Parts: sequence; structure tokens; C-alpha cells
Amino acid sequence: MKNQLLQIAALALTLFSCGEADKSSLAKEDSNEWELMILDSIQVDYLGSVSGGEFRNGKGVIFDFKPNSLVEFDETGEILNQQSYPKEGPGAVIYPTTLRYDERGKLYGMSFLSWLYEFNPDLTLSKQVDMPFLSISNEGMSFGRNFEPWNGHLIAWYPGRDGADQYDPFFFRDHFLLEKLNLTSGEAEPIIKLPSTSRYTTDKYYERANLRFGIVNNKLYLVLNNEPLIHIYDMANEFKYIRTFSFSPSVFFDNGEHSKPYEYISRYRMLDGRISGFYPRPDGIFVTYTEGISEEIFTQNELKNPKNFPKYGEFQRHILKFINADSVWSNEITIPNSIKHILNIESLEKPFYALRDDEYLGEEQDYLTFYKLQLVKK
Repeated sequence: MKNQLLQIAALALTLFSCGEADKSSLAKEDSNEWELMILDSIQVDYLGSVSGGEFRNGKGVIFDFKPNSLVEFDETGEILNQQSYPKEGPGAVIYPTTLRYDERGKLYGMSFLSWLYEFNPDLTLSKQVDMPFLSISNEGMSFGRNFEPWNGHLIAWYPGRDGADQYDPFFFRDHFLLEKLNLTSGEAEPIIKLPSTSRYTTDKYYERANLRFGIVNNKLYLVLNNEPLIHIYDMANEFKYIRTFSFSPSVFFDNGEHSKPYEYISRYRMLDGRISGFYPRPDGIFVTYTEGISEEIFTQNELKNPKNFPKYGEFQRHILKFINADSVWSNEITIPNSIKHILNIESLEKPFYALRDDEYLGEEQDYLTFYKLQLVKK
């Protein structure tokens, strides 16, 4: 009898333990809590600076400003191609800071002057992609994503149609935001108006914003870098606006309405929260952003002084957050200060690459190091 009781107790304990384990496993499956892990790192045997970059389908490319050159490498760090360009004359390429591979691996670049380029597989210039009018923009986006190859077109932030001035305080309210360029015919048409859900459609003044966007399955997702809002458009239905939703950051400092145009408060009295990266994908929409710094902390630590700019990371978090296919937002995942730039996020399942910040780590190397990162469920 005693043995039978012991056997029953052991069985009950086993069933209880299995039940708890199953509950724990199910809770993990249902959870959308994640952490960022460094799986590995690769070294690219190149000594220079990185002013822009991209990684897609096993290949990465970076732009180095001083020699005006591109360097392409693979997942092991081996250099595949390297090319420098003249800044004038035949074959001129002027500072292609923003880089984008299409789905077939063709590389496109955009300069900070908004000139567009198409490159051959060996990184030699294939052609300059001409628009029907000249842009007056002179701001490079580097790692910001402001143009995308799509169905034989380039969709691009290319302000200047009909003489529109992107520095007008009401530019985002009064003008189309993107151009759709047919790569075969060379014809372009303006697309996408900002919806009324954005404060930039009002007659009030705010800190100047920058635009980022991405395309997934004929849906275009667009953000302004100092609003925590994501706007969606249907590209298959004449780019009709669908809706807006927020990524709901717990901290996202903002200096609010201004009393006059062309007033700059961020970086002078405080630091606004800013979207640093935006990666819409079929299995999730990924946003990276800095939270900003309050006026009190900004003033106390003399962060207006340019020599203290490198200290920003001590007083604000850099966050990665994403919404999954079930429309559930993840937790706020801290990006360590040792990560300088994320080159791309291709999907939730795939590892992705980011440039290591050797200056922050206090290291001088004669090569570039890229972290291989992965989002892992807690």
C-alpha cells in the first residue's frame, strides 16, 4: 500500500511538472518579448569611414565619403568588389550615401544632392538615373531609407517638382512627398500626400522633420522621423491612404509647437526623440529610434557643445521595436552603444548586420567590424 501511494504521488508530481513546462512553453510562444543577441562578428579588411550602407541577400555594401568609394563584401567579411569614382567628367558619381539593393541584387545609390545612380555587379557605374526635373535637396540620408526599387520603378524622396521648396515650413502639408520614376520610360509622377493624422498637415510650426519609408506587398509604410506614427498607403489602389498607427514609445521627447518658422530647439536646448531606422517586412515592421534627452539633463551636461555630442548615448536609449504579423508590438529592445549603424533588417528570422562603433569602444583598428545580430525570444 505504501509503495502504491508513493507511485501515485510520483505520477502526480510528473504530471504537474509536465503541465507547468507546457504552460511555460506556451507562454513563451504567445509572448512577444525579445532580446538582441550578438551571434558573431565579421572583419572587413578595409581602413576607412562608413557614411552609408546596405545589406541584403548575403551581400553588404558601404560608402566611404573621403575617397568617394563603394566596398562590397559577403557574410564572411571577404571583399567582393571595390570601386572609387570621379566627382566630375565621364563616369562621375557624387557621394552615393544612400544605397539599396533590389530583389535581384542590383545596386542603386542616391547622393546627398538627390542624384540617382545604377551600378553594375562589379560596382562600376551603369548609368545615372535622370529625373525630369532637378531637386534642390542637399541633405543625404546615409542610413535613412528614402528610396526603394519597386516593379521597374524607383520610388524616391525627390523634392523640387514645380519649384517646391522642401525647406518651406509647410512643405509636408502642401506637396506630394515622393516621386514614382519609371526606369524604362524616364517618366515620373508625384505620389503620396501626408494624412491629417500628422501634425505637419496643420498651419502650426514644428521642428523640421525627415522622411523614411518602405514597401511590402504593394503597401507603402511611411514615417516622419520625429513623430511616433506610421502611415500606410495602398500602392495597388492609386496610392490611397489607408490608416495611421503609433508604435507607442514609452519615452519620445518632443519640443512641441514653435512660435515661428525656422526655429530650432532640438540640439540647442534639449534633444528630440528620433526614428533612426525603419524596416517594413512581411513578417513585421521594425523601428529603431532614440528616445531623446530632457532639457534639464541636456543643460546640466552641456550637450549643446559639439565636443559633447558623443555623450548623447549616455543619456538616452537607442531602442528597437517591432510589430509582428499578429499586430502585437514587441517590448522595447535596447540597442547597445557599441552598435553604430544597422545596415538592414530583412526579416525576424534572419540575422542582420551592424557596424561596430570602435570609437565608442576606444579601439583603433585597420579593419571594419560588423556584428552579426539576431532577435531572440525571451
